Amino acid sequence: MNVVGLVLGWLLGILFGLLTLSMALMRNWLQAIPLLAATLIVLPPMRALIEQQTGFTLSLPVVGLLVAVLLGAFALLGSINKPTSIYKSPQVKARFMEIYDAKMKEWPVPYESLYVDTSYGQVHVIISGPEDAPPILLLHASGVPAWSWKYNVEALGQRYRTYAIDLIGDAGRSEYDGLDNRMRDGQDEAELYTEITDQLGVVQAYVVGASEGGFIGTQFALHAPERVEKLVLLGPMGYTGATQSVLRIMLAQFFPLKPIQEGTFRWAFSDDPELVEEFGEWLCLVMTGLKPVKVAPLPFKPEQRQRIRVPVLMVLGKRDNLVGDPTKATALVQDIPDIRVEVLDTGHLVGAEQPEQVNDLILEFCG
Repeated sequence: MNVVGLVLGWLLGILFGLLTLSMALMRNWLQAIPLLAATLIVLPPMRALIEQQTGFTLSLPVVGLLVAVLLGAFALLGSINKPTSIYKSPQVKARFMEIYDAKMKEWPVPYESLYVDTSYGQVHVIISGPEDAPPILLLHASGVPAWSWKYNVEALGQRYRTYAIDLIGDAGRSEYDGLDNRMRDGQDEAELYTEITDQLGVVQAYVVGASEGGFIGTQFALHAPERVEKLVLLGPMGYTGATQSVLRIMLAQFFPLKPIQEGTFRWAFSDDPELVEEFGEWLCLVMTGLKPVKVAPLPFKPEQRQRIRVPVLMVLGKRDNLVGDPTKATALVQDIPDIRVEVLDTGHLVGAEQPEQVNDLILEFCG
């Protein structure tokens, strides 16, 4: 075997081995089997052992053919085991709901829990505040559901009727009717939130979106501007590239080991010990037990940002590794016609790390 073949064999063997480990950690045993076989075939020591024991020479074309067949089997098994739920098992879903119930015991004000039927499935909404007050929609960050607004709802609820919505396709109490019937783009998202607000009797609302919720709020403002009074974006997705953050989170999902997950949480969301304690178990479950089905928060194009006609308040964190450098983000969004940017000394969970400052900014901006 030449040097190139040896190097290629080791590289592919390590890659297939890591993928096998990932499948095993996620308990995808059937898909792990063809990956394990591919690992054994391409790793030079194992390949030599197979040749010795069988007397059959595994030439490069033969190895290539076997690996192609095994990868085809891996893909086929993945399609056969097509998920019917974003939760990997009923037990995982039950644990999510247990934590959700426990967190709602900490909701600081009286609330109503309401389910809204939509074209995509049931959407769960937590409603608080005076019935005759102006409405404000609260759209949470990816992976942290509507209960994460417990840091803000008491202050906002003194002036507004708050609607904290569990994003459909994410961990929480909203759920798709079926994963084939899913949103595909920003237009679909805007139509969904038009449906939701119609059923809530909300004609126009202030919209506050954190992280992915900010991306969704922006889509709502772009496609249904008449429904949005003002838009508040807390560390929003869709305004900067997030290649590094996506890779870090994918690493934690593929290799769901506790040190990797905890490190990813501290890097991506917050290194505040109280927030690590508050969100840690939930987000570790998200990384290991969830396959979210959502519209990818790709960066908005300049012409899209220029079409945002509602007043916008963007609040960024100095230490937000997901959004990135707030100076660059601030410069990037100056093409939004009516925007104000504030930068706080926080990580990505802006509204949870500095709730008093964020609440004051929202109340002052929305009026």
